[in-house]
Amino acid sequence: MQNIMITGSNRGIGLAIVEQYLLRDDVHIFACCRNPQEAHALQNLQQSHPEQLTLVPLEVTSQASIETALQTIQSHTSSLDILINNAGVDSGDQSLEAITAELMLEVYAVNTVAPLMISQVFLPMLKSESKLIHISTSMASLSGRTYGGSYAYCSSKAALNMLMRGLASDLRNKQIITIALDPGWVRTDMGGQSALLSTEESADGIVTVIDKLTMNDTGRYLRYDGTESAW
Repeated sequence: MQNIMITGSNRGIGLAIVEQYLLRDDVHIFACCRNPQEAHALQNLQQSHPEQLTLVPLEVTSQASIETALQTIQSHTSSLDILINNAGVDSGDQSLEAITAELMLEVYAVNTVAPLMISQVFLPMLKSESKLIHISTSMASLSGRTYGGSYAYCSSKAALNMLMRGLASDLRNKQIITIALDPGWVRTDMGGQSALLSTEESADGIVTVIDKLTMNDTGRYLRYDGTESAW
């Protein structure tokens, strides 16, 4: 039985990853989101998979909420095989003319600070060969940054990649695998309807990549199809 925790699981890529894992019999998923009572798709999935899916309230920018989520999940299991830091935002007008310090900090709080705090709090539940996944983006690539705008989103995800590299070093002696994973350009509220991939295609690739990870992969920045993403 694999125990899997996924943040931001109420819609988009996070929900699709939940659905992908539910195709398997040997998993228990802890689907985390801000308001599970309003997450109707997750509620429906839980009704059809009551033994495999637990909904967990989690406001990723609240330390108290993170610690409460830890207690909730620890009441079900002593360890996690996979933790996917998926929750993210890309909000507001991030053009050079409109970007504000407040918006930068708001996006950083969710996209960069929260994954680190969640990783820290849930570290006692990670064991040798557990997999700590940070959902990044091709827009975090420094070499690929040949366009303007999107200041908060791009820089917050580039910072997420950097903290992943630190975690990879810190957790190497514990044999915990951690990577940054680009899900591709996906048709979601964030990616828009002209994006190349469906959520199902992205999630299928993500799960396949995670399945194949070994300690040789820790610290890598991979795409949903298993290829390297450019730093």
